[in-house]
Amino acid sequence: MITRDVGPSDDLLLLQALLDGELDASGVIDMERRIAADPRLAAEYARLRALRGAIQGGALREMAPASLRARIAAATGVPADSTSSNVVRFPDTTARPAAATSVRRWRAAAGAMAAAVVALVGVNVYLVSDLGSNDLERAAVAAHSRGLISGQPVDVVSTDRHTVKPWLAGKVPLATTVVDLATDGYALSGGRVDVIDEAPVPTLVYRHREHVISLTELAKGSARPSAPTRETVSGHSVVTWTDNVRRYVAVSDMPPPELDDFVATFRRAAASEREDSPPKPVK
Repeated sequence: MITRDVGPSDDLLLLQALLDGELDASGVIDMERRIAADPRLAAEYARLRALRGAIQGGALREMAPASLRARIAAATGVPADSTSSNVVRFPDTTARPAAATSVRRWRAAAGAMAAAVVALVGVNVYLVSDLGSNDLERAAVAAHSRGLISGQPVDVVSTDRHTVKPWLAGKVPLATTVVDLATDGYALSGGRVDVIDEAPVPTLVYRHREHVISLTELAKGSARPSAPTRETVSGHSVVTWTDNVRRYVAVSDMPPPELDDFVATFRRAAASEREDSPPKPVK
């Protein structure tokens, strides 16, 4: 894992390490913040992701050299067709029984490998289905967990919403809804910027007794408001909902009924704040 401090000249190394999953938790958080704040880094990261996708998809596949094809032919007893550099033709099985046996062995091995892959994929699909969560919820849980592991669940530490909201306004394109819920038992700790689906998004952090609540706010993803729905992802309670303005994801390790109460309290306070907000002037 890469954990050392580096200078600007190592930006490319850090981006590649982030892409390959080689950074520790604090390194991931630091790079996500830098990518969110630096369009140059964001563009380079997008380029590296596209390059990796092209390589994995076979877009940059090259022809095997003649020397390699000759060694394969010598090892297997299957001569390459002299009329084509891309095609290996197997001879008549009646004339070369050894070659036919080799082909059968290859096919049997390939079949066994395919069966193993199918089995593994089946197990993975079962586990993902058992989670019952979409990519957005898993990303929110991952961001919540990184904040707890790093010991820095917030980027701006403040219980004053008039401090947290302007700070987030300078970091993300969304106008974040920040409400004070201290009198209801949910103290505002501050806010942070997470990166979900390669976009910076605001996350508010509240505390309820010993529990930490991460509330991520995103651009609205559905045509109409939706009631809160709860799921459990990696041991965390997750509640998602949409209103007339935004989509929200709340994550915490607190008991589900208590997280439901937090969501209901936040929704009431957010609706009340929007009603009290002065209308925007018409240009």
